[in-house]
Amino acid sequence: MGGTQQPRLRTKRLAPEYSAGAPLAVGLGSWVMWVLMFPVLRVGFTDTRNTWICAALLLLCVLVARPMVRMAAPARLKGSRTLVAARAVGLCCVVAAVMAPLETQVDKQPMAGMTVVYATTAAVLGLMRIVDHGYFPLVLLRTALWKALLAVVTGYWIHHTGGTLVPDPDDATAGALLLAVLWWSLVGLSAGCAVAAAVRLAPWLRTGPPDRPAPPGVASWPPAVGDVWTAELTHDDNTYKERPVVVLERTPGFVRVLGITSVDKSDRPRGYLKLGLSEWEGVLHKDGWLNLEIAHIPYCDFLWRRGECPERVWDVLCAKADVRERSAKAGPAPGFTFRHRLRSAMNAHVGRDARTVRAGTDSRVRRVWTRERV
Repeated sequence: MGGTQQPRLRTKRLAPEYSAGAPLAVGLGSWVMWVLMFPVLRVGFTDTRNTWICAALLLLCVLVARPMVRMAAPARLKGSRTLVAARAVGLCCVVAAVMAPLETQVDKQPMAGMTVVYATTAAVLGLMRIVDHGYFPLVLLRTALWKALLAVVTGYWIHHTGGTLVPDPDDATAGALLLAVLWWSLVGLSAGCAVAAAVRLAPWLRTGPPDRPAPPGVASWPPAVGDVWTAELTHDDNTYKERPVVVLERTPGFVRVLGITSVDKSDRPRGYLKLGLSEWEGVLHKDGWLNLEIAHIPYCDFLWRRGECPERVWDVLCAKADVRERSAKAGPAPGFTFRHRLRSAMNAHVGRDARTVRAGTDSRVRRVWTRERV
């Protein structure tokens, strides 16, 4: 639903986009919704008794739709009961709107009616997932274009074979109705991807990646002040590398951090703070040096949370005068030019991974053997 948006580092930020039981769960849920909603459309709110019966059936329909909506939602929204309930009500309203004109046809062909409800439910859940999980706007736009191309091809095929995309529910066959609903579901998914991409692309290119929704594959979000994260830190030469960073402050367009390196910096005591492994156990894997010059990192470059900064070190940072902003002579912070923002919207990065660049003037690219490749 809504396309797969893989993170740049698959071994670290791989997000489960699909579940083996999702089609079965949606199929079972849509069948129960059809069973509950069909009597409501046939009986209607004609008198007091029927009104109470229909209200009870609609309430049960919302209770059935709720777990499906919650299944499609990301972890950060699963606990929002009001939002999940509102989306479940919206899903039931869309299904009722589709079933209402098909009442007579559904009565003749129950299986076709159930399939129509399944296609509608899957399309609505797909649109919800696009809104919640569609982080990289140009990836969303590419997905929208592919779905639009598929809609054009299938629409031409339906028209060429004598079908119609807007059949009359009273006269059309069950197969014609099913094809039309599937086609409109595909169009809806394409339009949803395109709208979400357009809404998110303009501010992304203007100010950088947003803090909402969370980047794919990140379990804990957003980065909190005092947390230690692994992030892609961009250098002035446009190379970038995974480094632990201490989060100092979050802003609407980026995060202010202090980077940690394992390279010995004992010759620069005013620019770095030594970090002992005993104090950072569970956060770092070896002794490190904390760079006291503040760096700016886009939200999309945060990979995963490592832990928290020890209280003693945090107190030192809050009182240490050596913590400083980037020098004006060094130019603007790397990684924030328009081309950086444009490439990040494609789920890509300007420059090269520093792990593929050897030191020396005649550097050669070497392959990075990640766990996935092994």
